[in-house]
Amino acid sequence: MTETCQNTLFDLRNQVAFVTGSTRGLGYEIARGLGQAGATVIVHGRDESSAQAASRKLQAQGLATAWVAFDLDDREACQRAFEQIRDSHQRLDILVNNASIRMRRRLQDIDAMELEAITRTNILSTIEISRAAVSLMKLNHYGRIITISSIAGQIVRFGDFIYPVTKQALNTVTRSLAVEFGRDGILSNAIAPGTFATQFNQALIENPDNIAKMQERNPLQRWGNPVEIVGPVLFLASAAASYVN
Repeated sequence: MTETCQNTLFDLRNQVAFVTGSTRGLGYEIARGLGQAGATVIVHGRDESSAQAASRKLQAQGLATAWVAFDLDDREACQRAFEQIRDSHQRLDILVNNASIRMRRRLQDIDAMELEAITRTNILSTIEISRAAVSLMKLNHYGRIITISSIAGQIVRFGDFIYPVTKQALNTVTRSLAVEFGRDGILSNAIAPGTFATQFNQALIENPDNIAKMQERNPLQRWGNPVEIVGPVLFLASAAASYVN
């Protein structure tokens, strides 16, 4: 491989990326990583203040960003956001489906409305956002859809009923997207993170019992640093993964 190829393999300049749920945690680190690789990153949050604040924080680091704010379950707001992306950027190259919600509860402790809410947000909203993204990606016969699944999609633990169900469903959604849109130059892949030290997991991180259990299962004997999600995402978003679907 030539030096020039090595320098450009992970170059995302002139590309536009949209990361859902990117005001904090893994989503924020993903947005920053894509921006550092040269992409213009569209930050997403539920409310304007958090989305705008995250975008400005990235801009202060010299990165090219914009922001949109809408609830994932609001189809009309989602449609307006993608119209805004089309009008402002004329393209979308990378979608990272990161946003999701989690309720660590037994089935008996989750009511019907909560079951519907987490299923709608984690599965149906991801499908709708992916469909909207595909419409823009088809304009250039190019796209990367990266969905953040979870190790919980393969490993189910007592007291955490519905979240693993939704994450396993996202693995299947990823495969269906890959089969349906690969011929359009749109590649679809998922990443299943393990135990990351995010704000959401802060209570678990501080519990000595949880630390001991994690060390029993994790060969690295530690929590993942949120910045460590960037490498896998950058690979799948880049030319290096041109035959990974």
